Amino acid sequence: MIRHCITFLFLAAATPLAAQTGEATRPSLIPWPAAYRADTGRWVPGRALTIAGPVGATAESRLARGQARAILQESFGVPVRTATAGERADVTVRIRPGPDSSRESYHLQVTPRGVLLEARSGAGVFYGLQTLRQLAASPGNGAGRGLPALEIRDRPRFRWRGLHLDVGRHFYDVEFVKRYIDLMARYKYNTFHWHLTEDQGWRIEITGYPRLTSVGAWRRETMKEKNFDPYVGDSIPYGGYYTQDQIRDVVRYAAERHVTIVPEIEMPGHSKAAVAAYPELACTPGPFEVGTVWGVEDDVFCPTEHTFKFLEDVLTQVMALFPSRYIHIGGDEVPKVRWRESAFAQQLMRRE
Repeated sequence: MIRHCITFLFLAAATPLAAQTGEATRPSLIPWPAAYRADTGRWVPGRALTIAGPVGATAESRLARGQARAILQESFGVPVRTATAGERADVTVRIRPGPDSSRESYHLQVTPRGVLLEARSGAGVFYGLQTLRQLAASPGNGAGRGLPALEIRDRPRFRWRGLHLDVGRHFYDVEFVKRYIDLMARYKYNTFHWHLTEDQGWRIEITGYPRLTSVGAWRRETMKEKNFDPYVGDSIPYGGYYTQDQIRDVVRYAAERHVTIVPEIEMPGHSKAAVAAYPELACTPGPFEVGTVWGVEDDVFCPTEHTFKFLEDVLTQVMALFPSRYIHIGGDEVPKVRWRESAFAQQLMRRE
């Protein structure tokens, strides 16, 4: 045993220092930046931090300054104040044009004298701050220890970096949704796909259609596990929805973290909750109830002018709430059973 230990120590001592420490000193960064270079030395902050920039009175600059102060204080556990004119700052943040065309790119440099973060936009500053936060959380760094000297030049590999949350089947409150967005932003995701309507629940308030939330947002129970046949329910009423004010609040919250929300309003399938609220949207008389099982339901929207007017009203309000360039309207998993049973749908198909 002693011989093996001596042999190991001898081999370790004979290994070049870079090979010994390369992986150990490599910081934990997700995603890994486009270009990373380790340098010599270390920056260790004092009992307080001074920060300079980004300059300007624009909303983008003000937001970036506030985010920088908050993340620095959280990461290093010391007070952060704005550097006075002529004072050398510990951390300098700049928003200015650069050679990289991506708005989300940034340049981060740590030297024994301090930290420099440069970007073309507030989004780039924000992502650089997330990298700084991860560096501070890496072993051996952070409060009282500072950061190793390094240089990072980073830009996203993919323009659309998204995560999805289905609140139609399982409802999550605003606090949870905001926490979800926080965690997305930490890892530089920029698109939140919010699945707001389903067979099992309609989750968005639409003015002029109160039954969408008074009826469509609530199911009488939920199927236990996978007990389809025979069906076994849990006898627990379940549901919830977001008011338009709550939607606006979440959209603002996401925008401050450079996350775009893409809402999903399912049609013509996965619409049983809406049909339960307004049976006249269906091709058959019903009765209908909000879905209590998982899978694909036969009850879908009927292609009448009344349905199209309803969908136009819904989407007009959705477009006013969400600044996203896109709205996901589904279009998948649409059984034709009810359309085959409908004289109106059959006549429409023949005519069109």
